[in-house]
Amino acid sequence: PVEQVWYDVGCKAPPAIPVVEKLAKQDKVLAVNGPCQSSVVEVIYPKLNRLKLVLVSFCSSKPGLSALSSYGFRNTLTSDKQLGPAIVKWKEKYGIKNAVILYNSEDAVSTVEGKKIMPVLFKKYGIKLLKMYTFQTGTLDFAPFMTEIKGLNPDGIGVGSCYEHGAKIAIEARRQGLKAPVLGGACNSTPGLIEIGGAAVEGYYGSTAAWIEGNPDPRMVKFLKKFKARSPGGKAPPYGGPRSYDNIYIFKKIMEEEGVTNRPGDLQEDRDKIRAGWAKLKNYDGICGPTTMDKNGDGVGGVKTLVVENGKFMSR
Repeated sequence: PVEQVWYDVGCKAPPAIPVVEKLAKQDKVLAVNGPCQSSVVEVIYPKLNRLKLVLVSFCSSKPGLSALSSYGFRNTLTSDKQLGPAIVKWKEKYGIKNAVILYNSEDAVSTVEGKKIMPVLFKKYGIKLLKMYTFQTGTLDFAPFMTEIKGLNPDGIGVGSCYEHGAKIAIEARRQGLKAPVLGGACNSTPGLIEIGGAAVEGYYGSTAAWIEGNPDPRMVKFLKKFKARSPGGKAPPYGGPRSYDNIYIFKKIMEEEGVTNRPGDLQEDRDKIRAGWAKLKNYDGICGPTTMDKNGDGVGGVKTLVVENGKFMSR
């Protein structure tokens, strides 16, 4: 049996700092499953070598963050690994020759996707960047952006954001008659994009480290059925859900194989055993596919390119 201690930091970095201190020193947990957001990971991972506590994120995807600590790992794929294949297929499908980019400048992974990764990949694959736009987390009205973008008449729209903003951008684009297909980063390719965006996100291209709805793998089908039966409104999880699920069973595997005792006097030794187990993890066969850690503590492996067709994500 696993005793769970959990805290909600509201997707914000400042509250996460005292929480991690409390988990390490007062709650004396063996390890932590989380956090999700790259902005939180970026602040707390540098503190882990002092705390000597393992944290494993299941959805942070900003490149380079796991290298900040030997106790920090991420069971996901960084944005640079995910976006390349999606951009290639997006370009092939729609004949994209030029595009604009909008990104959330207040979110760490969205900024990296929009400011650094997409422009480089656009250039690599022969897509002309017409203009780049930034917005903030609290932005609700994308009409001014779309009015200007409509005048540029781009072949495509690249979005660095989470799914709420990605859906609203697509809705406003269609409302103004802009038919340019949307390409999104890691945080967009999740069921919430379709729930909010509806018909406006048809034809959307993105990528994921965990294909959920539409995935024919019997294990994912079983997981999704059980999850929906328990979740309010029968909603599916974001892609971090299955990754988090895999994390728990990886923790179990490591604890058994490394000989974790869970005795109070062995706490630090147990934590170091868990760290060693994650560092050498190879080809764990979870519901998201094989999980392997690279030298920095980031997940490597297959990436799925997704497109929204008839209200569902399909692998392409």
